[in-house]
Amino acid sequence: MMAAVVGASLIVPLIPSAAQARPRLMDPAVTLRVVAVNGSGCPANSSVTTDVPDKTAFSVSFSQFKATGGSYKNCTLTISVGIPAGWTYSVYEVVNRGYGVLDNGAAGRILMNSWFTGFPWTLRADKTFNGPYDDFWQTDSAASALTFAPCGASANLILNDTLRVAGPATSSMELFAQDARVSTTFLLKWKQC
Repeated sequence: MMAAVVGASLIVPLIPSAAQARPRLMDPAVTLRVVAVNGSGCPANSSVTTDVPDKTAFSVSFSQFKATGGSYKNCTLTISVGIPAGWTYSVYEVVNRGYGVLDNGAAGRILMNSWFTGFPWTLRADKTFNGPYDDFWQTDSAASALTFAPCGASANLILNDTLRVAGPATSSMELFAQDARVSTTFLLKWKQC
């Protein structure tokens, strides 16, 4: 089990009139705790959850999430997101990044689902890369409609990633990015309840 503290903010630009200045809304402070990490793609101590500098997203980094030809790897993370009273959030986009080396005739597939406990999937990515391929890859999954976490209730955020590779054992797909191995980024929108 791993824990991380994440800050997120909503900055509402208020332009005070000459006659009256309006008070600025307080930024929400968020606590992020990984409740469970399960799967062959994320053995113990191989994934880390952190915030990003502008506090409007958080990311999950994997260091051992790699599938080779004829196999698959998966990882399910359950993340408890603590937000202050009066606020809620939505994950409006999830970005996955990695690297693939696929021989001629091989194929690699990334399948990602994300949802709040008790709700249907909020975001999904399903992309296949065909060999020959030797390059970085990225999937961007944007929500067609925002699903906000319930106000005043606790709902865990679930991330389920699967990598599959068909072809010779020399082919592989990894879920990581060149920049500090940030693999999956959740982009957030905030609103007051």
